[in-house]
Amino acid sequence: MQQVQGTIRRYNQLLIDGYRKMNMNPLQEVATPEQAEKLYFHMAALGEGRLRLDSTLKNISFVNIDMAKPDEATVVTRETWDYTHVNLNTGGKFDEEKDFVYEMKYTLKRRDGRWIITNVATLGGKSTNTVIPWPVIDRRRNAKHTGHTDAGAAAPAGRP
Repeated sequence: MQQVQGTIRRYNQLLIDGYRKMNMNPLQEVATPEQAEKLYFHMAALGEGRLRLDSTLKNISFVNIDMAKPDEATVVTRETWDYTHVNLNTGGKFDEEKDFVYEMKYTLKRRDGRWIITNVATLGGKSTNTVIPWPVIDRRRNAKHTGHTDAGAAAPAGRP
Protein backbone atom coordinates (compact mmCIF):
# COMPACT_ATOMS: atom_id res chain seq x y z
CA MET A 1 0.00 0.00 0.00
CA GLN A 2 2.80 2.44 0.84
CA GLN A 3 4.42 1.82 -2.56
CA VAL A 4 1.12 2.64 -4.29
CA GLN A 5 0.73 5.82 -2.23
CA GLY A 6 4.36 6.73 -2.91
CA THR A 7 3.82 6.34 -6.65
CA ILE A 8 0.82 8.68 -6.55
CA ARG A 9 2.72 11.24 -4.47
CA ARG A 10 5.65 11.07 -6.91
CA TYR A 11 3.25 11.41 -9.86
CA ASN A 12 1.80 14.59 -8.41
CA GLN A 13 5.25 16.07 -7.76
CA LEU A 14 6.32 15.27 -11.32
CA LEU A 15 3.03 16.76 -12.57
CA ILE A 16 3.71 20.00 -10.69
CA ASP A 17 7.29 20.11 -12.03
CA GLY A 18 6.14 19.20 -15.54
CA TYR A 19 3.71 22.11 -15.79
CA ARG A 20 6.17 24.52 -14.17
CA LYS A 21 9.06 23.51 -16.46
CA MET A 22 6.77 22.77 -19.42
CA ASN A 23 8.20 19.27 -19.77
CA MET A 24 6.07 16.19 -19.10
CA ASN A 25 8.68 13.58 -20.10
CA PRO A 26 9.79 12.89 -16.48
CA LEU A 27 6.25 11.65 -15.71
CA GLN A 28 7.14 8.43 -17.50
CA GLU A 29 9.08 7.52 -14.35
CA VAL A 30 5.73 6.62 -12.70
CA ALA A 31 3.15 6.73 -15.51
CA THR A 32 2.62 5.08 -18.85
CA PRO A 33 3.69 7.03 -21.94
CA GLU A 34 0.00 7.36 -22.84
CA GLN A 35 -0.85 8.99 -19.50
CA ALA A 36 2.13 11.34 -19.79
CA GLU A 37 1.09 12.21 -23.36
CA LYS A 38 -2.40 13.31 -22.20
CA LEU A 39 -0.75 15.76 -19.84
CA TYR A 40 1.71 16.88 -22.51
CA PHE A 41 -1.20 17.87 -24.78
CA HIS A 42 -2.83 19.85 -21.97
CA MET A 43 0.46 21.58 -21.13
CA ALA A 44 1.05 22.35 -24.82
CA ALA A 45 -2.44 23.85 -25.15
CA LEU A 46 -1.72 26.15 -22.21
CA GLY A 47 1.60 27.09 -23.82
CA GLU A 48 -0.11 27.95 -27.09
CA GLY A 49 -2.28 30.30 -25.07
CA ARG A 50 0.96 31.76 -23.68
CA LEU A 51 0.25 30.39 -20.18
CA ARG A 52 2.21 28.25 -17.75
CA LEU A 53 0.63 26.49 -14.80
CA ASP A 54 2.13 26.77 -11.33
CA SER A 55 0.41 24.53 -8.82
CA THR A 56 0.81 23.38 -5.26
CA LEU A 57 -0.62 20.19 -3.79
CA LYS A 58 -1.56 21.34 -0.30
CA ASN A 59 -3.08 18.10 0.94
CA ILE A 60 -3.76 14.57 -0.24
CA SER A 61 -5.74 11.93 1.63
CA PHE A 62 -6.16 8.38 0.44
CA VAL A 63 -9.89 7.67 0.66
CA ASN A 64 -9.87 4.14 -0.73
CA ILE A 65 -7.26 1.70 -2.01
CA ASP A 66 -8.65 -1.37 -3.78
CA MET A 67 -6.22 -4.09 -4.77
CA ALA A 68 -8.48 -6.61 -6.50
CA LYS A 69 -5.38 -8.37 -7.89
CA PRO A 70 -1.83 -8.36 -6.54
CA ASP A 71 -0.59 -6.43 -9.59
CA GLU A 72 -3.48 -3.94 -9.95
CA ALA A 73 -4.73 -1.11 -7.76
CA THR A 74 -7.46 1.49 -7.90
CA VAL A 75 -7.04 4.45 -5.57
CA VAL A 76 -9.43 7.26 -4.72
CA THR A 77 -7.94 10.41 -3.23
CA ARG A 78 -9.16 13.74 -1.97
CA GLU A 79 -6.70 16.48 -2.94
CA THR A 80 -6.49 20.21 -2.22
CA TRP A 81 -4.65 22.32 -4.79
CA ASP A 82 -3.66 25.93 -5.40
CA TYR A 83 -3.25 27.04 -9.02
CA THR A 84 -1.74 30.06 -10.68
CA HIS A 85 -1.74 30.52 -14.44
CA VAL A 86 1.22 32.70 -15.38
CA ASN A 87 1.40 34.74 -18.58
CA LEU A 88 4.53 33.61 -20.43
CA ASN A 89 5.00 37.03 -22.04
CA THR A 90 4.79 39.17 -18.93
CA GLY A 91 5.36 36.73 -16.06
CA GLY A 92 2.23 38.15 -14.41
CA LYS A 93 -0.66 36.21 -12.93
CA PHE A 94 -3.41 35.50 -15.42
CA ASP A 95 -5.64 33.50 -13.10
CA GLU A 96 -5.37 32.11 -9.60
CA GLU A 97 -7.41 29.56 -7.65
CA LYS A 98 -6.85 28.65 -4.00
CA ASP A 99 -7.97 25.53 -2.13
CA PHE A 100 -9.56 23.71 -5.07
CA VAL A 101 -10.66 20.27 -3.81
CA TYR A 102 -10.59 17.27 -6.14
CA GLU A 103 -11.70 13.70 -5.79
CA MET A 104 -9.41 11.68 -8.03
CA LYS A 105 -9.24 8.06 -9.16
CA TYR A 106 -5.89 6.52 -10.05
CA THR A 107 -5.48 3.17 -11.78
CA LEU A 108 -2.11 1.49 -11.31
CA LYS A 109 -0.44 -1.72 -12.48
CA ARG A 110 2.69 -3.38 -11.19
CA ARG A 111 5.25 -3.75 -13.96
CA ASP A 112 8.77 -5.06 -13.50
CA GLY A 113 8.43 -4.82 -9.72
CA ARG A 114 7.19 -1.23 -9.55
CA TRP A 115 3.84 0.53 -9.67
CA ILE A 116 2.93 2.51 -12.81
CA ILE A 117 -0.08 4.81 -13.18
CA THR A 118 -2.10 3.80 -16.22
CA ASN A 119 -5.02 6.19 -15.88
CA VAL A 120 -6.12 9.20 -13.85
CA ALA A 121 -9.71 10.42 -13.70
CA THR A 122 -11.34 13.34 -11.93
CA LEU A 123 -14.38 12.14 -9.99
CA GLY A 124 -15.36 15.60 -8.79
CA GLY A 125 -14.09 19.02 -7.90
CA LYS A 126 -15.13 21.97 -5.80
CA SER A 127 -13.94 25.53 -6.04
CA THR A 128 -13.68 27.20 -2.67
CA ASN A 129 -12.05 30.57 -3.30
CA THR A 130 -11.30 32.25 -6.63
CA VAL A 131 -8.71 34.92 -5.91
CA ILE A 132 -8.26 36.36 -9.39
CA PRO A 133 -10.97 35.58 -11.99
CA TRP A 134 -10.26 34.63 -15.57
CA PRO A 135 -9.90 37.79 -17.65
CA VAL A 136 -11.81 38.60 -20.80
CA ILE A 137 -9.58 38.66 -23.90
CA ASP A 138 -10.36 41.36 -26.48
CA ARG A 139 -9.68 41.08 -30.22
CA ARG A 140 -6.16 42.44 -29.76
CA ARG A 141 -5.48 39.65 -27.23
CA ASN A 142 -5.40 42.09 -24.32
CA ALA A 143 -6.60 40.70 -21.01
CA LYS A 144 -9.14 42.64 -18.97
CA HIS A 145 -10.28 41.54 -15.54
CA THR A 146 -14.00 42.10 -15.09
CA GLY A 147 -13.95 41.90 -11.31
CA HIS A 148 -16.54 39.09 -11.43
CA THR A 149 -15.70 36.05 -9.33
CA ASP A 150 -17.51 32.79 -9.93
CA ALA A 151 -16.86 30.53 -6.94
CA GLY A 152 -18.81 27.73 -8.63
CA ALA A 153 -16.70 27.78 -11.76
CA ALA A 154 -15.49 24.62 -13.44
CA ALA A 155 -12.22 23.04 -12.46
CA PRO A 156 -9.15 25.09 -13.30
CA ALA A 157 -7.00 23.81 -16.12
CA GLY A 158 -4.65 21.72 -14.09
CA ARG A 159 -5.99 18.23 -13.69
CA PRO A 160 -6.68 15.94 -16.62
